[in-house]
Amino acid sequence: MVAPLSKKQLLAQLLRAVDESGWRALVASASHPYLLRVFRDDERGFNLRVYIWNCTPGGNNRPADEFRIQKTISSLSDNPGEITLLLGWHSGYGVFAGFDISKHVGAVAASPSIQIREDALISAHTHSFAVHLRHNGEIAIAFHPEFLVDYALNAKTLHAIGVIDQDTALLNKLDSVTDDQVAAVAAAERKDVISQIVRKYRAHDFRRRVLSAYGHQCAACGVQLELIDAAHILPVAEPGSTDETTNGIAFCKLHHAAYDRNLLSFDHRYRIEVSSAQIDRLTESNLIGGLRQFQRNLRDAIILPADRRDYPSQAYIKQSRTVRQWAA
Repeated sequence: MVAPLSKKQLLAQLLRAVDESGWRALVASASHPYLLRVFRDDERGFNLRVYIWNCTPGGNNRPADEFRIQKTISSLSDNPGEITLLLGWHSGYGVFAGFDISKHVGAVAASPSIQIREDALISAHTHSFAVHLRHNGEIAIAFHPEFLVDYALNAKTLHAIGVIDQDTALLNKLDSVTDDQVAAVAAAERKDVISQIVRKYRAHDFRRRVLSAYGHQCAACGVQLELIDAAHILPVAEPGSTDETTNGIAFCKLHHAAYDRNLLSFDHRYRIEVSSAQIDRLTESNLIGGLRQFQRNLRDAIILPADRRDYPSQAYIKQSRTVRQWAA
């Protein structure tokens, strides 16, 4: 069994999870419960207060498949102006367990421990997200780290569901849920939450597959350094674009931006090209600084995946170059 994390390690895990969620965090308070300022791009962001303990086996005279968090703070609080989470972390399964903070604040919190079944942790490990009905009627949510911010933003709605019905059961099978099933959800708020989580799952699954295929290195320059994005060859907004690995390519932040801005492309023989039209435009705007270094760092052709089945699709390359108005 993997050893439980220290409080310092739990804070570090939270920060990694925020990053994997596509957001950033500043630590406003490193004392437990932690206070994080979570933000993304130019958005204002929000304050996130987190109570977190390790998920450990239930102990003597408890079911073998029961895990729990053992609270060491007698009275929890849910402060206005903050999103407050009550979490467990299981290192062995690599997942969080989220509990309804409203049921565990102040005098309501009668028990120092909160239980969750191992099946929920296993399901989240396998399928990324799991909705679990506890013995007392409380909904618990287990999830991969990349869902932390989405969970935080939707926790009240998720925990308020109260039952696991046909709609909420969709969250237990994100790897097979269809757009038609999401569209069939009648309640608007519930549909929005389910749709958001399904989109996050698909985006992260696409990223995971593409980065793995390219060895977590930029196909244009070879850099790694955890600065790599998964880019769609045929843009997502275009008809016919998919989340297949063959419609993806790994680029560092710089070359992803260059690709999206049409400064950089690659052809059906995988040769890298820099747009002369964009160079002319940048020259006229007196924004040409760094071009030589930019060009020197480019490979002649993109780095290809180890598995030929993951090579960029010729069809997607052709469609992309048409959409982006590159020469045939």
